[in-house]
Amino acid sequence: MLSLIYGYPLLVFARTVGKVVHDLRTEKKMSQEQLAEAIDSHQVYISEIERGLKIPSLPVLYNMAKAFGITLTELVSIIEKSL
Repeated sequence: MLSLIYGYPLLVFARTVGKVVHDLRTEKKMSQEQLAEAIDSHQVYISEIERGLKIPSLPVLYNMAKAFGITLTELVSIIEKSL
């Protein structure tokens, strides 16, 4: 059975989240390493998220939103609009 999130295939959702994270990170002029440090994670994990290989958990998304200077609600809204 095909896994769906918000009615979208998991792969589409993962790639969309990754693109949003990448776009926000570059907009804020942050390296993957800087974002990883800000959320107490690793650069490899950020790279996997941006390539759509991993989907971050809600606490990770919350920490990313804080690092980007936006709310979790704003981050989720950007992701939803990008789907």
